[in-house]
Amino acid sequence: MYKAIIIDDELPARRAIRALGEWELYGIEIAAEADNGKEGLVLLEAEEPDLVFVDMKMPLMGGVEFLDKARATYPEACYIVISGFDDFTYARSAMQAGSVDYLLKPIRKADLNAAVGRAIEIIAERRNRLLSESRSQIYRNLSAPLVKEKIYSSIIDKSGRFHHIDELRAVLDTEALSSLCRVVVFKLLNAEDVIELRFKNDSHAFYYALTNAVDELFSRFGKTFSFKNNRDDSEIVAVIKLSDPNHPQRMVIDELSAQLTSVFGIQLVSEEGPDVTMERLGESYDAALRSLMELNMISLRPASSSQQKEPDEGRRSFLERARLFSQPIESGSERQAIHELRKWLEELEAAGAITMSGMLAIEVELRMFAETLLARFKMDEQETADYIGLFDRTLRRRVYEFTVFKAAVLDYFEPFFTVLAETGRSGENASTAEKIKAYIELHYDEELPVSFFAERYHMSKEHLARLFKQKYDIGIHEYQLQIRMGKAKEWLSDKSLKIQTVSERVGFRDQNYFSKAFKKYTGLTPQEFRGKMES
Repeated sequence: MYKAIIIDDELPARRAIRALGEWELYGIEIAAEADNGKEGLVLLEAEEPDLVFVDMKMPLMGGVEFLDKARATYPEACYIVISGFDDFTYARSAMQAGSVDYLLKPIRKADLNAAVGRAIEIIAERRNRLLSESRSQIYRNLSAPLVKEKIYSSIIDKSGRFHHIDELRAVLDTEALSSLCRVVVFKLLNAEDVIELRFKNDSHAFYYALTNAVDELFSRFGKTFSFKNNRDDSEIVAVIKLSDPNHPQRMVIDELSAQLTSVFGIQLVSEEGPDVTMERLGESYDAALRSLMELNMISLRPASSSQQKEPDEGRRSFLERARLFSQPIESGSERQAIHELRKWLEELEAAGAITMSGMLAIEVELRMFAETLLARFKMDEQETADYIGLFDRTLRRRVYEFTVFKAAVLDYFEPFFTVLAETGRSGENASTAEKIKAYIELHYDEELPVSFFAERYHMSKEHLARLFKQKYDIGIHEYQLQIRMGKAKEWLSDKSLKIQTVSERVGFRDQNYFSKAFKKYTGLTPQEFRGKMES
């Protein structure tokens, strides 16, 4: 739909325009009329029309003056001049002032509608062009960060040479291509906890907020673009186009990292690379990453250069000590295996230094050890997948402050050793009841009806429930509830966790249902239990 106004001091002329125009055909609404140029300017501002009919000779303000002012304010409108003067000078003035047509009085229907048709074509073309430009701009706004991320990622991971230069020009100012840049790499140590507790498991919102905060904090040094490394969810990479080439060699990244910790509750470590040109960003990234890999994960500071030997030098491979853990398990003594594991972790901590690269190497060895044990005890394919999947979710390629790492290792291996020892005590394979018990201990937050295990182990529900009851003197459902409530008590003692969060962690999606179940089991509501713990 289009909107038009008529500006003419002659009422018969205004009526003629209204009567002769095929307005419905062209989708035009005559919104208002004025009888002089001054009033016409007021209407123009109020109505913002697409099409304006204006007389050349009017009192107070004539057509030429009106067009000059109107075009300066509303250049996107189309102006059709209607005049009683068949004079070339008037027509030229009108055209120079920006009108798209010049019609003579008395107005003929054919001439009017032909002029209206031409004007509508111009208006429609302008609208389509603006729409296209708007869509293109929206696309550029949406795609530019993705293109930047793709280009920067290809440079730092060396997945291709700098053949994206044309794409880069499209999203960066040309000056940036020759400017000095610096890369800062952040390793996030507790991202999953922050995503769960502060962002309600919305990882996209977390990374969006964090990268925007990094961009803003580092903008003091120059235009910054940061992104999550697609190969590592715990790594944020910031590329800074330095605004001052004489900037000090080292930024105050510890101070800025502390601000991120304060705002998001995220624990992180960070290092920066040297200043480089855009095509050598990979070198700055590699240098920053090497510095991070040398970080002491006990103190979260660079390993001391005054040490006589490298922090990880002389550390025996975990696999060299594997028999200290595997032999007690094979003999059914999981307590001895757990004791040896704790002792080994304490020895690592007492040494005072273990680098990030050393921690990642230990994780590889631990995973290999777990795979070896699963094969030795002939665990079935599904059980093996479950245990290795749990390891990968909690330990594989993850970096932690060492006390958290130690706790994560023990949380994984203590129940794992227990299940394996029970397997050894009962023969080559664990009984079905023991397998169910171990599965519940790993997956207590899931819905586990007896029918699930009956299908898994190809037994009737009744027979399976009887086997479990005979073995442990408790039903399958009751045992899962016992595990859930034990975990709930443990987490309720942490006042920083909301009751809804505790509820979800132990498998209850409805907090009210959880509260009723907890009270039925313990005699106290979660709030009462937490209050009793504090008193």
